[in-house]
Amino acid sequence: MISKTFLRKHAYSIANIIIIILILIVYVSVQMSEMAFFKEMAASQAENDVKLTAMDINSDISGTVNDQIIMSRILSDDKFIKEWARNEPTITVGQDAAELYNYLSQYRLEYGYNCVFFISDKTKNYYSDKGFNKTLDLNSENDRWYNNFLDKRLRFDTQVDLDELNDNNATLFVNCIIQDKGFKTLGIVGVAKSLDSYQNNLPKVEEDYNVKICLVDINPSQNAYKGSYRYYCKPEVAAKKMDLTEEQVGTKVDVGTPITFFNENICTCIVYNSTLGWNVIVQRDIGPAIDVILKQTYRRSAIVFLFILVYMVMSFRILANMSQMSREAENTDELTGLYNNKLFKEIYQKKLKKNIDKNEPPTLFMIDIDNFKIFNDTYGHLYGNSIIKIVADGLKQAVKDRGMAARWGGDEFIGVIRASEDESKEIVEALMGELKKAETQRTVTLSCGLVKVNPQLSFEKNMEKADEALYFSKSNGKGIVTVYRDIK
Repeated sequence: MISKTFLRKHAYSIANIIIIILILIVYVSVQMSEMAFFKEMAASQAENDVKLTAMDINSDISGTVNDQIIMSRILSDDKFIKEWARNEPTITVGQDAAELYNYLSQYRLEYGYNCVFFISDKTKNYYSDKGFNKTLDLNSENDRWYNNFLDKRLRFDTQVDLDELNDNNATLFVNCIIQDKGFKTLGIVGVAKSLDSYQNNLPKVEEDYNVKICLVDINPSQNAYKGSYRYYCKPEVAAKKMDLTEEQVGTKVDVGTPITFFNENICTCIVYNSTLGWNVIVQRDIGPAIDVILKQTYRRSAIVFLFILVYMVMSFRILANMSQMSREAENTDELTGLYNNKLFKEIYQKKLKKNIDKNEPPTLFMIDIDNFKIFNDTYGHLYGNSIIKIVADGLKQAVKDRGMAARWGGDEFIGVIRASEDESKEIVEALMGELKKAETQRTVTLSCGLVKVNPQLSFEKNMEKADEALYFSKSNGKGIVTVYRDIK
């Protein structure tokens, strides 16, 4: 159990430790709350940004593909293309064929498509704005898409394939069926845009919004093209690119209802494009934002801990000074204002002895008031105390900043003077001369013993020599100063 004495003695230190602990607790609590708040804000901002970005990208993709669909439907309903299909010439060159090629070319140039095409159901001839391309081989892997589309019995569909007419670029085709009034199939017409048209602005979006983008074909088996190209990816490729599972990148979400989720610091948003069967995936890593917050926290922490360190150093220096002052106060003679023997001995051993100049060591003195008992017995103890005070004041004035004096006990004094024995003797004799002039009931005389401090000897040994010199002075008439060397 901690004693009251211990608490009283170390109250200042305990108070400082409590203050530091409270500062740390408050600081850590504030920083943790701030970190949680900013992390939540960063997560919320990231979630909002990826959602808006994914929806914007999806909107742009939908707009582009819808333009292709509308154009394909317009072409499929055009009287010219239907009439040409019904009266398809037997040769792929000549005036009749050129009219078709010019017709398709006008649409390509006016709307910026990579290809505008028509396939005759009667001949399976593949025509484009560049002319006759080939006759489809429905048993070929590359041409099976034709029957597959017709089997779906849809008005139109989309297909990712390689564009044979444009360096086999990965391209999005929109196919639209042409039928006469009796719903007889006349062929397929459509327009094509390279996947680059859908992706060219995505690098800038990634840079501007600090996101990562992927367009995932979640129904890849429906397309003739089986690869991945830039942002357009198959599920297994997208999973590696986005550091997600194939199940996650292939998640079928409701149209117009994005989903967002976090994997550690990565915020992911998925928007489904029902027209193409693609998932638009946008990610943002909030790690860098958290790192910025952490760096700010580290800087603040460094400042706080530096403040605490400075506070501790200053506090404990103040404590040390207060402790020293308290110790000096406790060990200062109340009557004379001089240090007592305990503190003098401590200072001598800690400071004086360590700082002794070996070439000119100080002189240790011991002084005794002669016949002091007479003052007490004749004039009373109060008067005796006044004599002690007069001697102490004179001793302080004589030593000044050249040494230190202390009350050893009763009417005895001890001290050191940073001077030679002869000079120290002159200083003490001058003091004795001044005391004889003092207005007292009896003349005040002193007996003194001096010895040059030997740093190789202990305090007690040096004191014994000074005391021996003092005894010599008292034994030889009193009122004199004796140097230890002179009594050998």
